[in-house]
Amino acid sequence: MPVTHKMPTGKNTGIFLCLGILVAASMSAGCTALFPAMQNTMPGTGVLPGNETRPVTENCTFDHEMENLEIRQPGLDSCYFETHSPMEYLNGLRLYPDRPVLVPGVPDDWITPRDAELLMQVIDSTEPAAPVVSPISSYWPVNQTSTVGNEALFLIEGYRAGHYPPSLCSLHYFKPDRSEVRMWWDRYGKRGLPDERDAIRIVQETWPDLRDYSPGHLTLKTIGTQKAPDGWYVAFIQEGSGVPIISARCYHVSNDRTVRQTGLLNHSIMVQRGDFSPVMCG
Repeated sequence: MPVTHKMPTGKNTGIFLCLGILVAASMSAGCTALFPAMQNTMPGTGVLPGNETRPVTENCTFDHEMENLEIRQPGLDSCYFETHSPMEYLNGLRLYPDRPVLVPGVPDDWITPRDAELLMQVIDSTEPAAPVVSPISSYWPVNQTSTVGNEALFLIEGYRAGHYPPSLCSLHYFKPDRSEVRMWWDRYGKRGLPDERDAIRIVQETWPDLRDYSPGHLTLKTIGTQKAPDGWYVAFIQEGSGVPIISARCYHVSNDRTVRQTGLLNHSIMVQRGDFSPVMCG
């Protein structure tokens, strides 16, 4: 019988963060204004109102962060991201453009569909902003400044990838394609529909043993997809070396992000990779 799972509609982004710098930024901005200096900086870059400010706890202050910097490792306090929205965080990056910010990660579902909508409004902004760095990055942007538009795109990429930061650094490693992002937003994002990358990630989160499969043809464990009106068909294919496909596991991810298994083949399939159908699983 097919196996059916229901995935959450929000994006799953993980762990904790820390930002003495950004707490200071948000405190200096009052923690409520959404880019007060950006409202009409240039055509198409105004920020939509509407994000609710989350309640700030007594300990989530710049003074508290500074008092604890010497007794704990900076970056392990989740207070900031539990009490500030992505737009408030982006405003903090704008207020301190010359200070790279180390971000280990953010809580689950921190970037919401409404946040993505707001972020799309500022992807063309050239106003300076602080670059963001993952703690596992060996690259540190010395004397380099990002932009509000680039950091908005970095957040959107995190929303799409299911984790933030989505790469080692928002500079150097991150090369956004604004045209592709706009196309994704018009086709999938603003309608809340999964795109191809979403569909693959949803299956791999449901069946973690499939995470060593990847799109493309550079390995013997590949992923094939096919768009359907009601979602995506996704096939995880084990190829042989110079022989037809050895095995395949096939799934359907619906537009409401429900995933079900549609086929399982564990023997040699007399079909070449290019002729395989994710819909038929063969």
